[in-house]
Amino acid sequence: MQQHTAHQPPRPWYKEPWPWILFGFPAVSVVVGIAFLMAAIKSDDGLVTDDYYKKGKAINMELRREKAAAQMGLSAQLMFGSDGRSLRLATSSKAKLPDTISLRMVHPAQDDYDLAAEMTLAGPNLYQGILPKTPVNANHWYVLLEDHEKKWRIQGEWKPATGSMVQLGQPHLEPVEH
Repeated sequence: MQQHTAHQPPRPWYKEPWPWILFGFPAVSVVVGIAFLMAAIKSDDGLVTDDYYKKGKAINMELRREKAAAQMGLSAQLMFGSDGRSLRLATSSKAKLPDTISLRMVHPAQDDYDLAAEMTLAGPNLYQGILPKTPVNANHWYVLLEDHEKKWRIQGEWKPATGSMVQLGQPHLEPVEH
């Protein structure tokens, strides 16, 4: 321990390490707390809803749309171009499809990453379109195809690691006769 004599005055408190260490921990806690508060205010938790009844009704409506697509025998295969933005869609349906249909790519957790593209008829049962930007790197995406009148909808799940194609709806396979 250091002894102070009459010749040596004591050091001021701000030159000692212990007060700074003791003040430092609460100061760092306040700064980190403010950073977390700012992050919580800026980010929107899109997974939380405040109106469960409306969401439940919307789910029932979407089930009707999927049943309508099944009755039409509608299925499709979506192919992504090498640029990650261009799309080709091969369809199969008992009913005539419109000249333009909507495609949505839904990120499972962040609705900020969702993308939409207008698919236009390019030939018999063939549509093409371009995404507004390249999808962010994710393990999987939900892909939804629907008409503009919201009468039918088919969907699928795309896992980019498995390839550049995704099957939408349930394909109806018929046996080939020889």
